[in-house]
Amino acid sequence: MAGIILLNPGAVVKSLLTRTAPQQIKPGNLQSGTIPILRPNRKTQYTPQMLQHLLRFIKYYFRAQTKYNVHSPFVFDFVQNVLEDDRLFYAFSEVEAYRSWLKANPAKVEITDFGAGSQVTPQKVRTVASLAKYSANRPYACQLFFRLIQHYKPKTLLELGTSLGVSTAYQAKAAMNSRMITIEGCPNVAHHATETFRYLKLDNVALLEGRFDEMLPVAFKELGRLDYVFVDGNHRKEPTIRYFEKCLEHAHEGSVFVFDDIHWSAGMEAAWEEIKAHPKVSVSLDLYFFGVVFFRKEQQVQEHFTLIRYLWKPWRIGFLDLFR
Repeated sequence: MAGIILLNPGAVVKSLLTRTAPQQIKPGNLQSGTIPILRPNRKTQYTPQMLQHLLRFIKYYFRAQTKYNVHSPFVFDFVQNVLEDDRLFYAFSEVEAYRSWLKANPAKVEITDFGAGSQVTPQKVRTVASLAKYSANRPYACQLFFRLIQHYKPKTLLELGTSLGVSTAYQAKAAMNSRMITIEGCPNVAHHATETFRYLKLDNVALLEGRFDEMLPVAFKELGRLDYVFVDGNHRKEPTIRYFEKCLEHAHEGSVFVFDDIHWSAGMEAAWEEIKAHPKVSVSLDLYFFGVVFFRKEQQVQEHFTLIRYLWKPWRIGFLDLFR
């Protein structure tokens, strides 16, 4: 039976800020369609940044539509086959088991950060456990990446921001017959990412180590046109838009671009607004944790959607649409 999320504001903010659910869900205990109940740690000290995240989430939540309010056939297909797909695939438990191992790894890593850095742990030396807990994407988001890729079946994939390779693993396992290049700026973190790929037998992934601007031409030459792009690095407005524009030169009407943490800061929200307003973008989807843009030439008018699973907002079942 499907679960219902309990929106405790402090717990939601803590989850959003730390990039991991306070209550860890073990792969073996996952149930189809269940949403984890988030409970805050009693020692949590709330900060102004947490309040900002809370306000952004509340704004998103009340604006978000469920599948019952979507009338675009293309977007409804996304909602049904990606957002509302509650199947548990073979790869989920495998990657989550490795994530659990990373979260227990006390090895220290000297960080070289070319972007905005961490809002939680800005130290230059961190543990692998800290990176796995605070820098890796949540299982919920990673599983959406997997379903998105499995549904649209890209042949060439590019990721900007590897970190420990957890989200990379989800995406690569959804497209084992495709080619994927991931770029990581920090050499020490890149070393641990290669260990992730080796352990999970991800032979379809190649890692480029270096600054995004320097490595992108190498990736473009290797991949040719881009079917799928995932931007999860730097987290500043100007660089994010610059990466988008560079990748756009190698996109086509079937390409899918995903931008992580679009509500991470005011700068990232501004970048998202500029990206989705680009004339080549036909459809944008705001899922709070990340945004997706499409480039369908057959669609003459831009459409922008803010979406949420219907279990997260069960009263939005379309009744009000009857009176519009």
